[in-house]
Amino acid sequence: MNSGTIRRLILTLATGYLTVFGVRQIPYGFDNEWLFLVPALILVYALTVWMEGKVFKDESLVSAVVRPAKKRAEPSAKGFKS
Repeated sequence: MNSGTIRRLILTLATGYLTVFGVRQIPYGFDNEWLFLVPALILVYALTVWMEGKVFKDESLVSAVVRPAKKRAEPSAKGFKS
């Protein structure tokens, strides 16, 4: 596991815990709090991953992308070939 994976795991666990704690502090009594909690956790996870990508610009992902080498232009042949 690289440092980006560990950082994302810790951030996800922390924000997930805060989301569960925040939903349970809402004074409205839900019949089934999981119907509200699951979409909230999905939204918080998506925001966490997005913000983590903005704050910690992961250089390993950028360097892992292989850029194709530029092809050299071949000299054009003038006239007919025999």
